[in-house]
Amino acid sequence: MKNKTLAKNAGKTTFGTTLSRILGYIRDMLVANVFGADIFAAAFYAAFRIPNLFRRLLGEGAVSAAFVPVFSEYPHTKEKQKHKSF
Repeated sequence: MKNKTLAKNAGKTTFGTTLSRILGYIRDMLVANVFGADIFAAAFYAAFRIPNLFRRLLGEGAVSAAFVPVFSEYPHTKEKQKHKSF
């Protein structure tokens, strides 16, 4: 039962990431079409540099790879500690 839930949530995350990549590609095409290759396009990309950094670190980066296993085991660890105290 737990594996089905985990697989379902992983599928949702994969779908969301794929959709985000496609929409980002469309955004880049629109920016190139509207702004061209001048200073306004450079300003647009400079404005998105910091949010993209946080997305890479927290959403797709090593931080999430390190914390997801820890957080998925946390309820089981808490339950084991609860039973040991008695």
